[in-house]
Amino acid sequence: MLALAVRPDLQGKRLGAALVKAAEQYLKDKGQRILIVDTSGTDNFALARKFYAQNGYEEEARIRDFWADGDDKIIFRKAL
Repeated sequence: MLALAVRPDLQGKRLGAALVKAAEQYLKDKGQRILIVDTSGTDNFALARKFYAQNGYEEEARIRDFWADGDDKIIFRKAL
């Protein structure tokens, strides 16, 4: 999954969780086994990382300085 966003005025209403759950079910129905999510390790993406963790994703890998110096690529994984 490359990007997922909910408008700021609609955040906190579980819309993002519903989108992720729908995507997971669609992929599972198509025979997929895992879903990988990439995000940034900066403070600006702390809420995104928290969101994925709360929705059952685990940090699988970290590539240091991937996006820029001091901006790691965080890879989350969830078994479907």
